[in-house]
Amino acid sequence: MAEEVSKEKAKEIVDMLTQGGSIDAINTSLALGILPLVESIGDLELLDQLVEHAQRVAEDDVEKGWAQFEYLKRNAGSIDAIAELAFQSESLEDGAPLAAAVLHHHALMLLSIDDVEAAQTSVRRSLTLRESLEDQLGIIYGLAVLSRCSRINQDWDSAIIHDTRRLELAIAQKNDVLHMEALADVAHAQASLGELATASEMYQESLDIAKQLEHPAGHLVASWGIADLAEIETRYDDALLALSDTMHLFMQLGIAAPDLLKKRLHDLTSLGQERT
Repeated sequence: MAEEVSKEKAKEIVDMLTQGGSIDAINTSLALGILPLVESIGDLELLDQLVEHAQRVAEDDVEKGWAQFEYLKRNAGSIDAIAELAFQSESLEDGAPLAAAVLHHHALMLLSIDDVEAAQTSVRRSLTLRESLEDQLGIIYGLAVLSRCSRINQDWDSAIIHDTRRLELAIAQKNDVLHMEALADVAHAQASLGELATASEMYQESLDIAKQLEHPAGHLVASWGIADLAEIETRYDDALLALSDTMHLFMQLGIAAPDLLKKRLHDLTSLGQERT
């Protein structure tokens, strides 16, 4: 929701819902629902107030669970605390969506400490729940985590299986951003297996979508992959062209370009000068 409205409109909505003490009339669902809007306008004090309010006015165990989950996420809750909430959530009637979300977060936390095996266990359980709920977006996000685990283990065949399914679901959902991301991930895995022609085609598809969306992160990922393939084949001018195009987009959008992009462009430019 926060991505769909401007900062000014977000502030207008938040003010309408919370000014004049009307926060007391907000239920747990609405309090948690407007958190992304509050976050987008940078009101950290109101953010904390809403999380506390959501916990206080929760009417049942599922609402309490969602409020507690939000609190733990925003207050550096421990891995054990998240695991305990996941266990409790699975036992609740209608608690499956909550349990799936908590297990997904648990997997990400485990990945942050390099416990890949345990992360796979948590995300697979989350995926099982999301399959039962027919939560297509949740399944896509879960497959992305499974793919990440496979990449860490350099199990490229498994990564391709997970990412290909992500790609199919993203296309079915007509979600361009997830389509773009899945294409780039499949391309990376294919390149890692030496399938450079296939990888090049998929990176280019991802880049085409990123250009249509004017999506700087997606543009960078795809062009970086294209540049990698070009350098493998000693096509340094093509690598420079791909990354220069991305730099142009960052400049056009008024966004600071990543230092790694600047350095790679500098290195490629210097290499070109040495060859002339």
